[in-house]
Amino acid sequence: MPIRRLVLIMLCLLLSACGGSALPANPTRAPLPTLPRTGWRLLAEPISQANAGKIALIGNLVAHQATVNRFAFDAVRNWLISIDGLEVAILWDLNTGQRIQVLSQPDASRSAEGDVLHAFFSDQSEVIALVTRRGVRFLRAADRAPLPAEPSGVIAVTGAALSPDGKLLATTGGSGELWLWDMLTGRVLRRVPGTGYLAEQPLFAADNVRLAALSRDERGALVRLYDTRNGQVLADLRGFQATPTALAFNADSTLLAVGARGEVQVFRASDYAQVYSVIAEELDPRRGLVFSPDKRYVLIGGSGDEVFVQAAESGTAVRRLTEHGGRAAALAFSPDGALLLSVMSSERGAYLWLVESIRADSPNYLRGTLGAGQSGFLTGAFSPDGKLIVLAEASGGLIFYGIPRE
Repeated sequence: MPIRRLVLIMLCLLLSACGGSALPANPTRAPLPTLPRTGWRLLAEPISQANAGKIALIGNLVAHQATVNRFAFDAVRNWLISIDGLEVAILWDLNTGQRIQVLSQPDASRSAEGDVLHAFFSDQSEVIALVTRRGVRFLRAADRAPLPAEPSGVIAVTGAALSPDGKLLATTGGSGELWLWDMLTGRVLRRVPGTGYLAEQPLFAADNVRLAALSRDERGALVRLYDTRNGQVLADLRGFQATPTALAFNADSTLLAVGARGEVQVFRASDYAQVYSVIAEELDPRRGLVFSPDKRYVLIGGSGDEVFVQAAESGTAVRRLTEHGGRAAALAFSPDGALLLSVMSSERGAYLWLVESIRADSPNYLRGTLGAGQSGFLTGAFSPDGKLIVLAEASGGLIFYGIPRE
């Protein structure tokens, strides 16, 4: 496709939406305006480089009273679970734009409106796991009936992750312990003792076997790696200049990036040796740390309005994506790796980049804008089938874009 045509395609992505003010702290609530209700449009095909110029508003969902910060997609039924800053979880039907059910429960012990921190669908979407501070509730997805529960010994849950194959759930605890759960039965498969200090942000590698989590011990901050088949601790990674806040594996599980304020260290997953580090005062990996699906790049959020693009194998700077007008809130690639979504906490909206155009020898980087004029966004994501982009608007609304059926 000629470069001039690509420029036109990406520039025509500018979409209009209602206005608002700057992004407050999460969870945000009234008096920020919520999004207007709109009719729900049917989807045609996955978003791609070829059809990016046809992206349009699919619809808005406006039931949350606080900013949404997490999503779980059901690729079988085209459902979505959204979780907001008040820990309220809502199940939606994305075929119709209708709310199906509120899945969270009020937590009387904390006078809280909800109790769900994370939600996940199992392989084939047969089971829903709702992760709370006190453990995990497993529901049969079809009718949301609870699965039989068994005593787990879970006291305080601090983080959760689903294996890429959807069969294993990992949760971390306040004493550094790791629980591994069978997603189809809700049974605890294994409990691995911790360091005595809090562990959080577990993350599976693409091989479904290795898992990393942030933790610490009496010697300081560390990243602990596990073999989930037997619970064995494989390695403890140390030597960070600041406390790690983000983790990312590359697509073939050969590299692990550990991000902290001002630095990203990349380790080889085979022997846990450090391959390189990226050091810059402006780096803030909390705002995004992700490898591209084609394994060429690692992208890092910044404390300003830039996103740093580095060569994944060497750490060499490729370029910086600039002019966002606000700090990154999330970074996400489309399933085919052709498009990059940079979600910004500013009224300029989210940017959609053509990945091929951000290489070092490209004279221009090509992008379009989604949700400009909103109150800022906390996060965003592509659906697993690549047909939808969802943005979490500051006041609690969800905005969906895709290729509408004609």
